[in-house]
Amino acid sequence: MTSKDEQIDNLDAAMAKVAEGITPTRKKNTGSAPGEPAQKQVIVRVTDADHEIWKSSAEKSGMSMAEFIRLAVNDACVKAGDCQHPVESRKNYPWATFCLSCNKRLSG
Repeated sequence: MTSKDEQIDNLDAAMAKVAEGITPTRKKNTGSAPGEPAQKQVIVRVTDADHEIWKSSAEKSGMSMAEFIRLAVNDACVKAGDCQHPVESRKNYPWATFCLSCNKRLSG
């Protein structure tokens, strides 16, 4: 017969073994100050189809769905908020995108 302490130790060992094969998908820093978690929560209603697409895309990108959505929304904010010039007036480089009309750096 095993004691309760032996069962707990066995569970800890089993969980440690499982954790060895798991690849974390969440970044430690979510844009907050180093060592601090994100501070605000936004709840968004989506269809089942959208949820699955976002989840699959996040997994393929190697990140959590929350981080994937944060990056997508932040990118959309940069495009919409910083410059209202048409896409044709933008110059894309591998390191950044610039607006040729207002000379703003839009990404990167």
